[in-house]
Amino acid sequence: MSQILIPRIVVRPILPPPLEIGARVKPQYLHWQVGRYRKRLVFGPGGRGAADIWVPEREGEQHNLILNQFYDSLIPQHGFVGSSQWAAVGTGSTAPNVNDTQLANEIGTSAAPRRTNTVPSGDSNAIEPLATHGVYDIRRVLEFTEAQVGGLNLTEWGFGPTSARNGPIMTRELFRDASNNPVVLTLATDQRLRLVYRYRITLSPVTAQPITVNIGGAGPGDRTAQFVLTGMFSTRDSSFNAYFGVDYFGIVLNSLDGTFRQRRGDLIVADALARGTTFQGAGMVVVSSSALPLNYIHTTEFATGAVKSLNFAAASGRSRQASVLFNTNEAVMTIRSVAISANIRTTNPHSPTANLVFDNGQEFSKDNQHRLSVANWQITWGP
Repeated sequence: MSQILIPRIVVRPILPPPLEIGARVKPQYLHWQVGRYRKRLVFGPGGRGAADIWVPEREGEQHNLILNQFYDSLIPQHGFVGSSQWAAVGTGSTAPNVNDTQLANEIGTSAAPRRTNTVPSGDSNAIEPLATHGVYDIRRVLEFTEAQVGGLNLTEWGFGPTSARNGPIMTRELFRDASNNPVVLTLATDQRLRLVYRYRITLSPVTAQPITVNIGGAGPGDRTAQFVLTGMFSTRDSSFNAYFGVDYFGIVLNSLDGTFRQRRGDLIVADALARGTTFQGAGMVVVSSSALPLNYIHTTEFATGAVKSLNFAAASGRSRQASVLFNTNEAVMTIRSVAISANIRTTNPHSPTANLVFDNGQEFSKDNQHRLSVANWQITWGP
């Protein structure tokens, strides 16, 4: 007897992927200068005077190599910005390798390291936004004094998160000339060395993307939403600069240009998520009954009584997850949006920067009988 086979068709709903923030970090270039400060006459409203002027006597520009150590262990500890606070130089000549963890022969001793985080007068470290949304160059301008490097023959350089000699570094390279050949920098006893280093961070998504949100408690189950990283930092005027006059890993935030209040928020939030910690209010979760903006540049701020810190899981490879739990008496409202704020402070109003907005019909009401968990916020990084 023949058997009739009836095909089985299984229909499953196709949901968007879960929320994920992406961060790509790539090297840009190093500009090195060997030189001296010289006295020059200057003229101004007060009359004539003398000033120290930096005079480069030898310089070059070169590309470089970012190490695996940066992605695997430094970002989870020190973040994208904090991993480059100190410059190191040495006399080793081995070719750079992505698996290097320190300079081949760093100058100084364990008791007297010679790393520097000194920014020359009149210059500054900076978070530089590019024209493309979500793209930033981290710029470091650091200088070694005559006492640190005068009279030495230097062959290698790197940047790291700490002042310790042979401490971890995020990048290592040999000094090179315009033809990419290794060179030795021979410094006179009265010469200094200045390093100007840039590396680039590209964040995503900076346009609204459909996602699935796993919710536990009131309104359980998967719900669909839109998610975007915005540049929002703050709309506060100049009187608010007292809140921004903080050292953000060697970068003073109130020294940023006049457009900073609508840029850099996405980088600060991503940095907090990667490190697994908040920073003076940046990285706090806020909720709203309104649909928050889904455009990259916006000026919306709002106050809410539902403000919580994220609970961070341990980093896993090159990613980290976080979740937030609202108790029964918190966030009692119809919830349309959940956001992470980039405000460098801890009071209202908050600047919604990483914005999750539930689709029409997907918003829900939380009562005072349930707790609410919004889980699996994830950031992933790499080259």
